[in-house]
Amino acid sequence: MLTDIASGLVEKIEKNSITLNRSAIYEKRSRISRLPHYLTTNFVRFQWKATQNTKAKILKAVKFPFDLDITELCTNELQEKLRPAKLRLKEVADQKAAERKQKKSLESHGNATAMDVDAPNDSKPKASQVEIMRSLGVDESLINDVGANVSGQYDLIAVLTHVGRAADSGHYIGWVKGSGDDWWKFDDDKVSQVKRDDITKLEGGGDWHTAYIALYRAKDLE
Repeated sequence: MLTDIASGLVEKIEKNSITLNRSAIYEKRSRISRLPHYLTTNFVRFQWKATQNTKAKILKAVKFPFDLDITELCTNELQEKLRPAKLRLKEVADQKAAERKQKKSLESHGNATAMDVDAPNDSKPKASQVEIMRSLGVDESLINDVGANVSGQYDLIAVLTHVGRAADSGHYIGWVKGSGDDWWKFDDDKVSQVKRDDITKLEGGGDWHTAYIALYRAKDLE
């Protein structure tokens, strides 16, 4: 998916070249100068088929990540501003991964106590996002930009899918992230709980539910 977004930022332009004294093809590369707190990606799933005079569905499988890092598509200036928060999120992720590994090791040896296995109980009040950003040295212009993503890191929180071969028919279903690895499936008035693995099957490539829109939210700083 990220590759497709990157290719969409590159445009071929034909214009007259004074140097060559003829028409030439130029390549225009765009970069992102601001990231929103909520990022919506729309998979272009329908194309017009003139021979059949109808919209046809594009069944190509497109993988979409649960964790999205979009910093490589940003301007150099914005990448520098995103660096402190991005590094902090990586440190937290590495720490949690190490804790999970230790917990699994203790459980496998059968000598883990409840205190060993359970997450540490921190009774201190959580700092606000602004306080955390300032402590990390995040650029003040980003802190004051309400609604901006300060790290370039996103979590997948919802997916809209379409099932069916035609644009004018079929069925739309919403999938929304719950707690942990649990997700909720909204099929009209029928709501059911599904697992993370079910979301990975929505990438397309067949007649199953195919992702049409994916909604991402900026990761919270800890």
